[in-house]
Amino acid sequence: MPKRITPERRDDILDAALALLGEGGLAAVTTTALARRASCSKDTLYTLFENREAILAALVQRQADALNASLQPGAGDPTQALVQAGAQLLSLLTSPESLSINRAALADSSGTLSAILIAQGRDRSAPKIVSIIEKLRANGTIMVNDMQDAYQGFYGLLVGDLQIRALHSALSPLPDALECQARSRRAVQRFVTLFASDGLPLT
Repeated sequence: MPKRITPERRDDILDAALALLGEGGLAAVTTTALARRASCSKDTLYTLFENREAILAALVQRQADALNASLQPGAGDPTQALVQAGAQLLSLLTSPESLSINRAALADSSGTLSAILIAQGRDRSAPKIVSIIEKLRANGTIMVNDMQDAYQGFYGLLVGDLQIRALHSALSPLPDALECQARSRRAVQRFVTLFASDGLPLT
């Protein structure tokens, strides 16, 4: 009977893949290199992942799962929920792990990794943030008809040029948790002011 591969061991292998990705981009993530870095056999890799794309998809999904778990809407104040969601999103987008994955996606001329990023990342997290924005509309804090327009407005206020600067190594140091929280709070304040139902700044 084959030896059971634990979730912890799978995470170790994904950590090794992420390290290779950060060091050498997509070209560095081969089964030979990964087996060596993770101290496992190729058979173990193929048991876990069908191919390299599956490894990359698992990396993105692991990050997306962590973010989406933190974006579960609660019954509390939606303004504070949006602040927390924004801080979590900003922290993810500027993390070294996310930057390595995004740089590799930009260098992948096939578009495969970019498609995985959109499907597993943005397309899963955006609806959760939209659901928080919908609560702000429902309680009369904001007035907006197009929820996608509202989401894009909030995203722009939150992220600005921070991610692009980080991707080009023009942002040092990367924002820590406190800075992400402060930036998200400012973004939410500006967002609520921009879409305020009475057209006046809110205090």
